[in-house]
Amino acid sequence: MYKVMFVFRFKHLSYLYCVGMDYTKKAMFVVNLYSPNDDVQLDFNTAHYPSELIRHLKEEKTKIDSGFYSITTWEMQLYDEQSHS
Repeated sequence: MYKVMFVFRFKHLSYLYCVGMDYTKKAMFVVNLYSPNDDVQLDFNTAHYPSELIRHLKEEKTKIDSGFYSITTWEMQLYDEQSHS
């Protein structure tokens, strides 16, 4: 089972990095994907990635292309020891 956490783009290179979690292996993953004009090409140079991951990314493609997972919209919440005591 996979979960996309965030994506960051290199527009001048037409590539993006997708960062997420692989809950089966209990590990993070980072994949480099070709994305000209904000249109992820999941059949381009992805044969070395697990097929289940590519299937999941295809389900999330619309959100990835639209910027839903963009790191610029990602909010990190810092641990506050006082609020947890």
